[in-house]
Amino acid sequence: MVGTYLLVLRGSCKNAVMSASRRNGRGFLTLCGNPIQHKTEENPDSVDSAKIRKCPTENAMQHKMSSSPCAGQKVLQLQMNELAKEHQILQENYKKVVARVEADNRRIRKCVEDARLYGIHSFCKDVLAVADLLEKTTKGIMEADLANSNPTLKNLYEGLCLIDEKLCKIFSKHGLEKMNSIGLKYNSAEHEIVLRVPSVDASPGTVVKIVQEGYKLHGRILRTAQVGLAIEAQPHFKER
Repeated sequence: MVGTYLLVLRGSCKNAVMSASRRNGRGFLTLCGNPIQHKTEENPDSVDSAKIRKCPTENAMQHKMSSSPCAGQKVLQLQMNELAKEHQILQENYKKVVARVEADNRRIRKCVEDARLYGIHSFCKDVLAVADLLEKTTKGIMEADLANSNPTLKNLYEGLCLIDEKLCKIFSKHGLEKMNSIGLKYNSAEHEIVLRVPSVDASPGTVVKIVQEGYKLHGRILRTAQVGLAIEAQPHFKER
């Protein structure tokens, strides 16, 4: 009797639990150690409401994803424009610096070359005084005096001529040369007029006499020549 009552009670409890699980939508229940599996069905209303709740968020994300590339491209374009401007400015500054450095290098090279060529400018001017004195001394000795004089004077004259010749070679080696202005037209940069000579043969304005010879150092005037300039002769000079 008692066993029958327990069986009936167990069956009624099982039915009550199963009906309750169907109403609550639960999947698994256990009763007295025996698992009871129940497949739950989704509520269409809850799914639709979740979809409705989800749509605004998805729409916002899609709108953000669609609009963000354009904004990013604009930002990148602005950055590229700024970098291009900076690059142009830096390139212009670089060209200016390179041009300035090249100009400085040219100026330095010219200064070094001028120092090499014209560093002996003052020394040459002082040596020219000795050369002038030597030239006057040799020209002052006449051939008649040499013929009638003793051998000592002749040897001295020959020695002075050798010194003058050697000195001219040294001058030529270092770029120091005579102007040789005889027969040339007057040039204010090279000639200094110290006298005027009436001349019938030479045209007026021509150098006909050298008082002191001029010199150039590597093409640059070291000392102007003191010259006598030809002028037109008067009628009484022409008759003579």
